[in-house]
Amino acid sequence: MHGSVEKQGQCSQCQSFRQCQDSAASWLFLFIGLVATVAVRVVNLVAGFGDFWPKFAWYVGVGGFFVYFLYMFRQDRAVQRRLQESDLAGRLHDEEKLTSEDYAFLRSAVCRLRSKKDGINYFFIFFTSAPSLLLAVYQDFIAR
Repeated sequence: MHGSVEKQGQCSQCQSFRQCQDSAASWLFLFIGLVATVAVRVVNLVAGFGDFWPKFAWYVGVGGFFVYFLYMFRQDRAVQRRLQESDLAGRLHDEEKLTSEDYAFLRSAVCRLRSKKDGINYFFIFFTSAPSLLLAVYQDFIAR
């Protein structure tokens, strides 16, 4: 790996290691997404506490998802725009020589793919969805 030493899934000796570090903003948006995930899943749970709490949880959840996915859309769109402008996919297919800008972009893309945030997000969604589904089925069909 270009003179680097792998250390727990990270290229700690890589020249671009600092660039691979997740930004504070990306962690903030992940946190917003996780809060939204929990909020949407507790709507049924808090329904017994009056009308305010389920609505509050729903608004926090849907609003949080709106902010989180807007951020993710903008991130993905920037990558797509760069790929389109550089025709990098075509040049890779044709095995053309890459520029230093191409290598910088590819390093950035690899760093993003190696981020643990997506794994955290997927696990959290799954972990909160299963109990929420079971609770909803219990409340709606069994406990009646």
